[in-house]
Amino acid sequence: MSLIEDILSASAKRLAERQREVPLSEMKRRAGDAPRASIGFHEILEASPFSIIAEVKAKSPSSGAMDQANIRAALDTYDATTSVSAVSILTDEDYFGGSIEHLRAARQRTKKPLLRKDFVVDEYQVWEARACGADAVLLMTDLYRDEPARLARVFDLVRSLGMEALFELGMKTVGNPSDIVPKEARIWGINSRRFHTTKLQVRSTIGRLFGTELSIDSDAHRALRPLIPEGKLAVAESGIHDRADLGRLRGMGYRAALIGTAFLKTGASVSSVVRSFDEEVRRMTVAAEHHEVFAGVARARTA
Repeated sequence: MSLIEDILSASAKRLAERQREVPLSEMKRRAGDAPRASIGFHEILEASPFSIIAEVKAKSPSSGAMDQANIRAALDTYDATTSVSAVSILTDEDYFGGSIEHLRAARQRTKKPLLRKDFVVDEYQVWEARACGADAVLLMTDLYRDEPARLARVFDLVRSLGMEALFELGMKTVGNPSDIVPKEARIWGINSRRFHTTKLQVRSTIGRLFGTELSIDSDAHRALRPLIPEGKLAVAESGIHDRADLGRLRGMGYRAALIGTAFLKTGASVSSVVRSFDEEVRRMTVAAEHHEVFAGVARARTA
């Protein structure tokens, strides 16, 4: 089995357990009372020239365990950082060390919009996300490429609950994603992570030995960017290692970057790394503002 097949199999078992513990009717009741951020996920990303979606996760298949001190400090650091517009919470248990309870706890600690990042394949998971305070969910388009009608149903539910969806491309994208993704989708992401390559055990071991993420396709952000239709808010996911990457992504037309490992990995200090990224976003924002001023003057002179 490929890594993604392993993950989906484990995820399905966990989902079945949670459905037995909390029936859908009860999850719907909880969703009705759940708190949410005062500003929506799309609105807060749209408000800035470039934003960071900062992630909380305990581990990843390619990088192994994150630093425990960084995990504990992450939410407070993100909450205090201007360029961090939203927070992504990994809720997959087996391969990323997450939990749906981590999402619920995060909602109690931050007022920023929360994204549930998981392998969402069932409408129950959307109700579950809203019940735990999520403002958005990640939808991996490639998981639905043979069932676009099911993707449409899940997206309709997301919207009916006042949430947003981040439609992710990149796992094994084939054909024209616009044939699958609903035209109303406002946020599209490109994930540079490759789930269909080296087996989990080999990749995880070698990745830790050499300090690299072997499952990252470094050119994916550039190569797949044209797949995102004009007018959609583009998010770069995974493979973002340092602040210099942000300018390159902005130059490709991305409006946000979803970053986890660079902030949380062992050997880094989440507060200092996030501060460095924040400084770069501020620099980019000032440069964008100056560019707009000069462009406005040029337009006025030629009018």
